[in-house]
Amino acid sequence: MRRFLLLVFSLLYNQFAWTYDLVSWTVSAGQWRSWQRTALPYLRGRLVLEIGHGTGNMLLDLISLGFQPVGLDLSPAMGRIASRKLKRRLGLSELPVPLARGRVEMLPFAAETFPSLISTFPAEFFVQPPVISEYYRVLQPGGVLVCVPAAQITGPALFDRWAAALFRITGQAGTGWFDWVVARYTAAGFRARLDVVRLPRSQVFVIVAEKPPRV
Repeated sequence: MRRFLLLVFSLLYNQFAWTYDLVSWTVSAGQWRSWQRTALPYLRGRLVLEIGHGTGNMLLDLISLGFQPVGLDLSPAMGRIASRKLKRRLGLSELPVPLARGRVEMLPFAAETFPSLISTFPAEFFVQPPVISEYYRVLQPGGVLVCVPAAQITGPALFDRWAAALFRITGQAGTGWFDWVVARYTAAGFRARLDVVRLPRSQVFVIVAEKPPRV
């Protein structure tokens, strides 16, 4: 099952990236964008790196709130979709934010560049030690990584119950591994914790990992 899901996610991020917004809306019972936005209140400073920018929805949110976002994604398909969406939604002929293509194991940015990193529903890379080290490297002292790795649908409606069952199949509703993830970030030098944000029809899990300020 795990191999099958990895294949599905790979296709969704690449060959079928054009279906991503519809699929995410469906499996979340229309709550995907609300789940993503639970990360926003934790951000610090104006410059924000979104890791895995996908189709560009969070970048639009960040721009609307006055942040200066930078997007990173490995998928060229996601890069094309995000570029078109940003220009179309903002009525611009030029791309309004930098979009970089690269791997999280080797972030193409200088050390201590960003006061904030944000990532919503990332793939398994976010728990890998080399990736955690890269996050630490590019964060400014006192900066914060905000990650939304999972959510649980709690609404009583039939559509909510159906979506909850589907979301459990994907593994993005599980919570048993959060203590282990927080411990791994703590071991890497972060001050890490798990917050639970409760919404009317769901609850969202937010990992907040702060890089200690320089003393």
